[in-house]
Amino acid sequence: MARDVGLCFIFMVPIAVLVASDKICFIGLEYDQEYGVQPRWFLPYGDPCKCTAIRLAGLNRYGPMIPSYLQSAPLMLSEDHEEIRSFFGCPDFQSKCLEPFPLGLEDGTIGDQQIQASSTYSAYLPSKARLNNQGSWTPDVNDGCWIEVDLGEVTMVSGVITQGSNANPDYRVTAYQVMYLKSSESTTHEHVMDNNGNIKIFIGNLDDANTPITSRFDEVVMATKLRIVPIEWFSVGPGLRFELLGCRM
Repeated sequence: MARDVGLCFIFMVPIAVLVASDKICFIGLEYDQEYGVQPRWFLPYGDPCKCTAIRLAGLNRYGPMIPSYLQSAPLMLSEDHEEIRSFFGCPDFQSKCLEPFPLGLEDGTIGDQQIQASSTYSAYLPSKARLNNQGSWTPDVNDGCWIEVDLGEVTMVSGVITQGSNANPDYRVTAYQVMYLKSSESTTHEHVMDNNGNIKIFIGNLDDANTPITSRFDEVVMATKLRIVPIEWFSVGPGLRFELLGCRM
């Protein structure tokens, strides 16, 4: 949310103002040494629309940063990427992902270490869950199972392509939900919703295990991690290969 913070707090925290990695941005105060005017807020970042959080830093005593943002605007502190985008009047990211592309499961751009799962049955590892791969991921415990991809950065995600196992066609997911984390600082997963505000149920591989089934989200989501949660499966249990669709920032 946008809110004003008194100057006394800033002088109690006299640290240098920096911009951290993972698009966590820090806002601080500085003097205009040439004109000696009242300290002004500044956000030393090239594009605030990419900030996933804006946090309070301190007072810059080493000279003006010549900031592009917040020289006279109210102080903005937020952990909500969508709120930050609204505050700065950023373009609607829905319109920035009109031609989504595969995000890197099938071609290996997303590494094995970026794919985690609730459990694994035998050699059906999470790393086997790549679209058109040999085998599949299959959980050891079906109830409450999930598989999750770490995208490495905030990414626009707009859909999923699924297949079942090509080692055993009886292992396939027929319905699933999608959950995601908005930023690297997030601890609570959110569901992908439908246009009515309900948790969206996606249809998987009802008829066979090998046909790629593409499911689109009703709205693009901004995510650092995306989790597929099987809720129904054919016969023996879940078996999944998949690709994520979207756009990089």
